[in-house]
Amino acid sequence: MSIDSPGLVEGCAAGDLLEIDADGLFQVVRRGPNLCIQAFGRPPFDAESLESLNSAFVPLGGLVEAPADRRFIVVTVPAAAGFPAVEAVMERWAASVSVLVEWGFSNVFGPDEEPLNGWHESEA
Repeated sequence: MSIDSPGLVEGCAAGDLLEIDADGLFQVVRRGPNLCIQAFGRPPFDAESLESLNSAFVPLGGLVEAPADRRFIVVTVPAAAGFPAVEAVMERWAASVSVLVEWGFSNVFGPDEEPLNGWHESEA
């Protein structure tokens, strides 16, 4: 069974331990070892864009996914790959595709833009 990062939920990634209340709101109890990157394209991404990003993340151990309409892409990558490597892949890829790309880390900053840094605890 594969456990993937959520496509449209901010604040968590695959491997995080969540506590979910009766209203469906969640709190991260423990951060897992992964980063989650969300990318949105206008117009939606084509199959070649998705495949090129997938190929670029293979060396970092990343998993690249998208719904059938490819209106967004979600990448799960081990935090151990390092921010410089992940950012370099995303920047090169975004510059190479033919759509307007907006991307960002979904589990690195909190609601007030404070760094979460939780994956460092999971490395201990």
